[in-house]
Amino acid sequence: MKNTRRLKFLSGVAVVLFLGFIMGGCQKEAIDSDMEGHWELLEFTTAADGKVHVCERIYYSIRLWVVEIAAKQSGTTLKPVIGRFEHEENGNVRMRDFKGRKGTSDDKKDVTVEELLPYGINALDTEFEVVKANGKELILKSDYATLMLKRF
Repeated sequence: MKNTRRLKFLSGVAVVLFLGFIMGGCQKEAIDSDMEGHWELLEFTTAADGKVHVCERIYYSIRLWVVEIAAKQSGTTLKPVIGRFEHEENGNVRMRDFKGRKGTSDDKKDVTVEELLPYGINALDTEFEVVKANGKELILKSDYATLMLKRF
């Protein structure tokens, strides 16, 4: 009887350990760890006029296939947005399908180009050349602007 209880206990411990090892390997791995993470948009320079737009407390969060962009505690009324983030075969990245942010999801409504302009984006589907991505700095260049971001 004592051996039966001990065997059940050890079997239970083995199952818990086995499940722990399996679940530990279920975390999604970053597609590009030098690019994914939380970034502060310091400034963007518009290509047409070379004007530098200094940004205050605008943040990009990039994770797997999702980008979230928002102004945090900046005193502005900028709409937080969420969109798709894709790695192109040519090494570029694409941001598209932007929706307004609501709680932990989106509000199911497309944002306007005007709502994206303060974030350095002038189209609902934008391809960026990755000028620099070293885990500390991220420089993305589109036909509209060059974005300068730093990891925080």
